[in-house]
Amino acid sequence: MKRLLYIAIVIVTVEVLGGCAMSTPSYTEVRSETLDALQVVSDLVPGPKEIVATPEFDPYPCNDGLTLSGGSGSFYTGQWALFVDDSFDIPRFIEEVPQLLGDEWHVEELGVPVNFAEVYLVRDSPRMTLTVEENTIDGRKAIDLLAISRCGRVTDEERSATFPPPTPRPAP
Repeated sequence: MKRLLYIAIVIVTVEVLGGCAMSTPSYTEVRSETLDALQVVSDLVPGPKEIVATPEFDPYPCNDGLTLSGGSGSFYTGQWALFVDDSFDIPRFIEEVPQLLGDEWHVEELGVPVNFAEVYLVRDSPRMTLTVEENTIDGRKAIDLLAISRCGRVTDEERSATFPPPTPRPAP
């Protein structure tokens, strides 16, 4: 069910993000924006916690037929698992995330019923989507974060580079 939800989120996200604006940012810039958003949410989670970033993969093109978008460039997908203490109330946290992030983010309903706590957020400027959901990974209680950037212009240098996994900042 979560895999189906992930696919639906990616398709809806790319459609929502649409094509790139006339002044297309670099892929490095959209990647950085996305990692910053993931960090902001992870900083809202009190310790003890462990942050595990999903390994990065080649940039996914915005104009791929599966994305239902005519945009150019590539979008960045960042996914982090925040492992939390067993006493942490994940559903309550997820319910509070939209208010904690402020007015620049708004909730959008995907219309896909799920049996776990989750919220799908969209930020208009700079354009990005963010999914925050309750998860259990290898028997451990976790918050799964999935952020998808707007389209970014990928240079030949960026395409040939191997991006190192993001290193989350230590919790305050």
